Amino acid sequence: MRKGNVANLIVQQVLGILCLILIWNLVAGPVGVDAINVPPCLGPCSAIPNCHQSCIDKGFPKGGVCIGFSFEELACYCTQ
Repeated sequence: MRKGNVANLIVQQVLGILCLILIWNLVAGPVGVDAINVPPCLGPCSAIPNCHQSCIDKGFPKGGVCIGFSFEELACYCTQ
């Protein structure tokens, strides 16, 4: 495997873990919360050519946006 492929795989795995952590923290919120809006994560923006259009195609009419802590760790989240 080339170094670029290994680095890309690691970034994708880290983004997947970050998506799971985000969803877990939103779902496991304080007791008594009636409705929780969990933004769906489609994966790393580097693997999705157009995050906004991909979310529209998945049934989210408001589209989506790439969110992350740095430009190397952006993930595509759909808005509801």
